[in-house]
Amino acid sequence: MADGGNLIVRPFLIGEVDEYLRHVRAVDAESGVDGAGHSHPYSRSEPIDMEAARNREETRWSTPIDEVGWRRAWGLFSEAALVGHLYLAGGALRSELHRGDLGMGILGSHRRRGGGTRLLETAIAWARDERGIDWIDLGVFSDNSGARALYARHGFQVLGDTPDRFRVDGQSLGNTSMTLSVARDSG
Repeated sequence: MADGGNLIVRPFLIGEVDEYLRHVRAVDAESGVDGAGHSHPYSRSEPIDMEAARNREETRWSTPIDEVGWRRAWGLFSEAALVGHLYLAGGALRSELHRGDLGMGILGSHRRRGGGTRLLETAIAWARDERGIDWIDLGVFSDNSGARALYARHGFQVLGDTPDRFRVDGQSLGNTSMTLSVARDSG
């Protein structure tokens, strides 16, 4: 875990939405490049609408977790540079607010340095402390073996695989659904 000692995880502040979105765009640009696993289901011809994304994230980050559409996000910093992120998000239905969806991205230059573990440990601990969140769910592209292994090391269980779930820039991508119980009474 070279370089792992200087990595810091902390929650994003509302005023950091633009920095977060620039980082997400940088991680997305590396998705599926040079043998890396895919990390998002969007075509390179679909750039992020920064204004709409800013408005959406500001609303999500401000929404209480007992309301639909909430999101909380953490940044992974090396020195002062943002090198990774993780978010947990509530669903669109009240009946699914006991579950959070996880998304994560780390710049290629900072992978395999312990940052994914730090982000996951932080988010899992946060979810366990929040009353009402009992599960963390995620989808990971089947070609992203490194991410699948990381999630498995943190206790995520595979629910199933969906072949040909997405078609991105002419490539078929399978998706693996995984979940982790974070209920206070879970072992």
